[in-house]
Amino acid sequence: MANSRGEQRSAQRTSLRLNLTPCEWNREFATRRPDLDYSRENIPYIVTQGLNENVVRTFMLDPDESDVCSPQADMVEAYCIGASLEALGADEGEANERFVAYLDEREFEEGGGPGRQRPYQGPLTAGKLYRELKKPRFRCGDSSPPLSYDTTVNVKPGVIVSPGNLTESAPSENQKQKGVSERGEEEVPDADRRFITALDRWSIYSLLGTSSDWQTPSLRTAIYNHLGFENFIGVTFPPKGIAIFQLAFHLPYYVWRESPKTREDHRRDANGRPLRQSRDVSFLDWTSSGPSSFLYEAQISSLVVGTDETRWTAYGFVDNYFDVDGEGKETVTSYHEDSLDVEGGMLMDPLALGTSAADTPIWNPKGYFLMVFRVRLNQVKCEWQKLVRKIKESIREYAPDYSLSLSGERPSSKEALKHDDKVRRSRNWIVQVRMLSKQLSMELSKTVNACEKFCLQDAIYFQDQTKPVNGYRSIPAIQIILGELESQKMALECLAEQCDYFTRELETQLSLENNQVGILQQKITQDNKWLSVIMMSSLPVALTAGIFSMDRNVIPFLPASFGSFIGLIIVFSILGIVIVIHFVPSYHTRCWQIAGGLAWPKLWEKKTKFSGIALLRFSRYWLFGFPTTPSDEERPLEEQTPG
Repeated sequence: MANSRGEQRSAQRTSLRLNLTPCEWNREFATRRPDLDYSRENIPYIVTQGLNENVVRTFMLDPDESDVCSPQADMVEAYCIGASLEALGADEGEANERFVAYLDEREFEEGGGPGRQRPYQGPLTAGKLYRELKKPRFRCGDSSPPLSYDTTVNVKPGVIVSPGNLTESAPSENQKQKGVSERGEEEVPDADRRFITALDRWSIYSLLGTSSDWQTPSLRTAIYNHLGFENFIGVTFPPKGIAIFQLAFHLPYYVWRESPKTREDHRRDANGRPLRQSRDVSFLDWTSSGPSSFLYEAQISSLVVGTDETRWTAYGFVDNYFDVDGEGKETVTSYHEDSLDVEGGMLMDPLALGTSAADTPIWNPKGYFLMVFRVRLNQVKCEWQKLVRKIKESIREYAPDYSLSLSGERPSSKEALKHDDKVRRSRNWIVQVRMLSKQLSMELSKTVNACEKFCLQDAIYFQDQTKPVNGYRSIPAIQIILGELESQKMALECLAEQCDYFTRELETQLSLENNQVGILQQKITQDNKWLSVIMMSSLPVALTAGIFSMDRNVIPFLPASFGSFIGLIIVFSILGIVIVIHFVPSYHTRCWQIAGGLAWPKLWEKKTKFSGIALLRFSRYWLFGFPTTPSDEERPLEEQTPG
């Protein structure tokens, strides 16, 4: 009854939580929203808050949070040590050494089509990305000149900027169609849609230094979840401010790679620790002598945030430190080079793993999110399948050695020692595999649970996305991938249970063998005692025979007779007994106890005849190893304890 009531209360709480969740896509998102002041998108959030030296904390701290307890700000700040907006804006330096980003900016086109695109810049460094994102995103107002490619938002530290400071002239419809301004200059299209990839300390600074206040809450959470190796899949709507949508997924996973040595993540915190951890799992290669195997932490994150279905931004953060350039490593440079391989090559969408052409965009944010989620979830599934298969193969190779470890055939002592060592190594190996399987099972369970929660609570927002995208109906495809991930989770759980069984069997085997060794040692000890007795018995005779075989001039005082021979044997025997009693504590105590047990009755009978019997009475306790305090029955009656 108690369990039934508890289940009912749990169901009620769950139902209440589900009822509080919005179940409809806001109708405002379906069309453009002319009531919104889009000039706010041209002003970075940190500028509206007043620039200060600690840019990270300004960006990561929610206005309702206390600086005393700010885990998000603390984590991001730890991985941004050494970066600054000043260094990011320079033309040279570390921020301009590595290509880390891809930027695609297009203006929405009614009825589909590629839309007008801002000039493609190719792979971007963090510094170049920062300079591109500083350019105003939208044409707003009616007094300022139109946007040009070198227009940027420049303000002084400590100055709070309002949207009114940034006004742009709105071109006529005829000019907009032609792509020219009133002054006849070529006009930069609005960036209704943006794609950004990669995430390190410099690219983090490029984002937080240019993110608008509408996008900052979403981006703040996305950066924290990505750095923190967190799981999340879902749709959220900010509880305050203007109505915007946030579609996000964060997929932590593990990858198996083989290499001569481990590849460390170059992103490090203030203490020099890498952002992602790696582990040597070469012990799984039970019989192989090839290159070492390593297990790497990895994360794929994506965020789609917008004010309506025609104006939104997509972010993608992908870890790739564990792969080598030219060997399948996913980089913005590789996508760019692939587009140049053939004449008229097509640039593919990096967020969708190159499965969709960037010039044939999916304009609906929900359809795009589902497509990216399906592709990336399938990528994660493949990595999990590879990892589970490796563990299965390792255990399969181990099984014959496990059977041999349980075999009782040990033809010699040398073979027995080898067998015992093999059993112990086998147990240590299987314990490591069991711990690894359980850890991976727990991590995969988090991803599976997040997917199930998305299917139960958030899939309702995508009911209208029934049209195939790139040949796939996303929702059914995601459900199939989820089922395969659940199968991998069950496989890891079964492997962990199998390892538990192996461990119990090996521990039982070790226990039995230890008992057998103990019995064998006791037998050897007993045999050694009898051997010692035989040696002690024969030693006096041997010594006496040796003495009588010597020249008579050496021992003239000892007559050569049978009586002398027997007497010398008795002397040596007594001497041997005294030596044993004196130098072997166990024999010493035992012999005195025996002697005392034999002598005491006679002394007790003569107790009244000797005045010094008290001395003998106390002495016998000292001689025979007993306490010197006399018992009650030996004391006078008046000194005995009552009762």
